[in-house]
Amino acid sequence: MEGVLQWGLDWIRLIQSGSNPPLTMVMRIITGMGSVTAYMILIPFLYWCVDEKKCLRLGTTLLISAWITIALKLRLDQPRPFFAEYDPSVGMIPEKLGGFPSGHAQNSLVLFMIIASWGKKKLLYAIAAILCLLIGFSRIYLGVHFPTDVLGGWIIGGIILCGYFIAGKRIETLLASGSPRAGLLACAALAFLMIMYRPSEEPLMPAGLLLGLGTGYFLCRRYVDFTASAENKSGSPPGGVKYHVLSVRYTLGITVMVLLYVATGKIIGSFTHIGNYHLLVFLRFALITLWVTAGAPWLFRTLRLYSPKPPAEV
Repeated sequence: MEGVLQWGLDWIRLIQSGSNPPLTMVMRIITGMGSVTAYMILIPFLYWCVDEKKCLRLGTTLLISAWITIALKLRLDQPRPFFAEYDPSVGMIPEKLGGFPSGHAQNSLVLFMIIASWGKKKLLYAIAAILCLLIGFSRIYLGVHFPTDVLGGWIIGGIILCGYFIAGKRIETLLASGSPRAGLLACAALAFLMIMYRPSEEPLMPAGLLLGLGTGYFLCRRYVDFTASAENKSGSPPGGVKYHVLSVRYTLGITVMVLLYVATGKIIGSFTHIGNYHLLVFLRFALITLWVTAGAPWLFRTLRLYSPKPPAEV
């Protein structure tokens, strides 16, 4: 294994031999497209403005993928190229945890390929593939992953995608037909298992986000009856909702989400010395996605940014 890592380090040095400030800036932007921040910007848009049911499936799969990445990183604890025993000079950005697998490579493959499948067009798959390749290459260029880390991320992401395409429709049907109470219990149980496998701060993010995502969706289904593309009073294609309505929805929703994230961060920061600090972190992330899936749709309906489709004529 050591020989493979040294081979990967040689490749990183070779790639970085052609580095320059403008290219490095571009690589930073590309790698940012596979970050948690990018996903937190994109997922609410998909939920509020595209299709909440598809987004629930996508979000759940992505969070499970993220948890698998974290669990493997903690379990394997593989070094990164810029660690002291290799070459600290190759690291262009800071990173925590182990190097294998590359979460950026794995999760971007899951995210973009699922979104591409919604359109069922070869061009969308080609664009998704190019984005995944660029994100994986950026991780090597920036010296934060060995090539094997990126390859491993793609392989694991591919396995997760297979599971999604094989069982995804059945799970979606089950979620749609099952009772909200059963759905809430299932989300809570899955989040609990995520934490109990490796009780530490890192798995709290995907577990908390998953709990809020599922809980909010079933609460929304029970009390708000929100549909992202539903017809409103001034409805027009695509999806029956005017672009300016979608713009207002997203701007309002994301603004409150950012404020919520910042405010809860400041509150939690004052409790770092207490024993239940990790519980507060978990609740913070659950609250964020609870807003996305339940709080924001309720606000949209209250402000008449959404109204259910009229019943079909008999």
